[in-house]
Amino acid sequence: MNITFITGHLCKERHALLNELALDLGKNGAKVTVLTGFPSRRISDEVRQYYLNHPTEQISENVTVRRIGSRKGEGTGLFDRMLKYLFLTYSLYKEAKKTKTDVYYIYSSPPFLGWMGMLLAKKAPTLYNAQDLFPDTLVRIKNYSGKNPLIAFLRFMEKKVYKKNTRIVTISNEMKQTIAECGCDPDKIDVVYNWADTENLHHTDRSENKLMDELGIDKNRFIVSYAGDIGLFQGWQCIVEAAKKVYAVNKSIHFDIIGSGSYKENLEQQIKQENIANISLYPLQPASRLSEIYSIGDLELVAIEPGLSKMALPSKTFVIMAAGSPLLSLVDQSSDIANIIKSENLGYTMEHGDSDGLAALILKAYDERAELLEKGRNARKFAEQNTARSVQTYKYFKILSEMVGK
Repeated sequence: MNITFITGHLCKERHALLNELALDLGKNGAKVTVLTGFPSRRISDEVRQYYLNHPTEQISENVTVRRIGSRKGEGTGLFDRMLKYLFLTYSLYKEAKKTKTDVYYIYSSPPFLGWMGMLLAKKAPTLYNAQDLFPDTLVRIKNYSGKNPLIAFLRFMEKKVYKKNTRIVTISNEMKQTIAECGCDPDKIDVVYNWADTENLHHTDRSENKLMDELGIDKNRFIVSYAGDIGLFQGWQCIVEAAKKVYAVNKSIHFDIIGSGSYKENLEQQIKQENIANISLYPLQPASRLSEIYSIGDLELVAIEPGLSKMALPSKTFVIMAAGSPLLSLVDQSSDIANIIKSENLGYTMEHGDSDGLAALILKAYDERAELLEKGRNARKFAEQNTARSVQTYKYFKILSEMVGK
């Protein structure tokens, strides 16, 4: 089976899930050609230069990566970035059209790739992987009205994407429902959770956590840790207010935040201006250190603003589980994540937005810290049984095989 794998960017340092999926499709016997752009955001200059110098790369016996399009990066402003995404989509389409294949796997980022799938479906079956839903995320970021002409056009195209691509796969039941509400036949939508590499991820005891030593993190504190994108969807004001309220009651509880993103500078300024003593920020760390990263906290924080679970899912949740750490989840309580945490006793979960409630929950967890080890063990067990890498990536292989068979 020849699979043409299309995504905006693929590099193992930042796009671990995509890199792992491509490799595992190859391990299962498929010949995979990855068509992608040159990665530029949130990677070091050294890593970026490597990929600029390697437009074609054989990453395994059965997987070849071909990088095409602009080498100048994605841009900074929204309009500039969207324009470059359009040009990248066109370049990928031209390359995909002339690539011999049995089936196309198309990732949902950048957001215009789904349009390409509508056209490519005339040549071979297309599997569109809706990891986040566009234009819902754009509406949320910019607070656009549904009557905005751009949004109205994008909504029109969104419905066509779901209708014209051969099959859709998404990453939660809420997102499947959202897609179905756009007029897509639910029978052509599969749900496959993102995964964690349970063979390589593990819990790292604080006494052996070298990353904590390197960053100067006090191992004697009770730590609420966050690692990942410091962006617009995490609801940082609520988290900061909760941290201040916790500090007023218990000064031994500290918030350690690791990562980068569009909101990090605002967060740094607020911490400095308000002299917030119990929040520390640290740089983004390489994916090779995920076991150490997600073993830092007594609680590992997952946060997404209310209503967003219908259009996006913090997939690092499953990485935290694989690291055997208890979760503190601020998500819609009807979401898959909240239901899993509650039913499997993996940590604590509540609706986002209530800083008093969040502070009280953290203080409660501090009082119950003897129970956190069990919650962490439960998290690891759930990951091994339900979201292991080999299990989840094989589901994609099976779907693609069925599509070729049909």
